[in-house]
Amino acid sequence: MKIAGQKGMINTTKKISALRQILAALEHFEKKDYECAITLAAAGEGQCKEKTTTHLFRLIRAKFSADETNAVINWLKHSSGPDGAEITELEVVTTLIRAIQKFVGTYEEAHQKFKDFSAWCMAKGYTNKHFIEQADPKASKT
Repeated sequence: MKIAGQKGMINTTKKISALRQILAALEHFEKKDYECAITLAAAGEGQCKEKTTTHLFRLIRAKFSADETNAVINWLKHSSGPDGAEITELEVVTTLIRAIQKFVGTYEEAHQKFKDFSAWCMAKGYTNKHFIEQADPKASKT
């Protein structure tokens, strides 16, 4: 692999890192690189501090165990488990929604690609309403 330029370094934050990972996950999703999409979305989700319990992850956890909730994510991260797996589009969409909702809930802002993905999810029947809830800019922060 040839990489142009000199040795480099970046300064980043949890917010920037999470945003980049989720945006990269969306790009991989479009290419049907489902393993990359799930791994990056889960990493981005994990970098966001939980501010609300109404996002998809908490709704899923209310019905399923941690192992069930993160089965594919954990399979992708660890050498344990069977050698092969089937990853459905629904699994990727669910992981992306989890990451996007947690990012928006944490940072109270949404990238246009998040909004586009929300609209795509509605058009494809994955959701029946937009899943991005922006904070009211006039509301006081506590």
